[in-house]
Amino acid sequence: MTGFGPCPASTPRWRYRVLTIKSLLHASAIVDAEIRRLVEQRLTDLGGLAFDASELGYFLVLEPGDTMESVNAQLGFDILANRFTGTRFDAPGFTPSFEFIEAFPVSYDLVFILDDSGFGVEIFVPITIDLPHLLQMCSLHASFAPT
Repeated sequence: MTGFGPCPASTPRWRYRVLTIKSLLHASAIVDAEIRRLVEQRLTDLGGLAFDASELGYFLVLEPGDTMESVNAQLGFDILANRFTGTRFDAPGFTPSFEFIEAFPVSYDLVFILDDSGFGVEIFVPITIDLPHLLQMCSLHASFAPT
């Protein structure tokens, strides 16, 4: 086997990484102009070109073709469940471990604080993405962004 050609059937789809943004310059990789504008605004609010992802955290931007497996692998936990109890969003007794979900016309914006230093990850989920359970969780728990 030379390593060329199609992926073997046993290769998990989540091996393809979710778009990760760690600087204002990386934001140019976001295809959707409205989501790119939202991410650029967040980065500008957090220091612009001086934004330090190693200290503050990073952004994930979901795109067509991303799977729940790829999202969860990138995060290191199941986004649909409480990080501490494992209870899924659609189960009785669920309490969110995200800080908030904000609804925008083109996407949802989820924020998770991962440790006591305030290091976090902000995830932009397009409202058109084919991840129905994630969209359902977002719609159940989102507040609407001010216009």
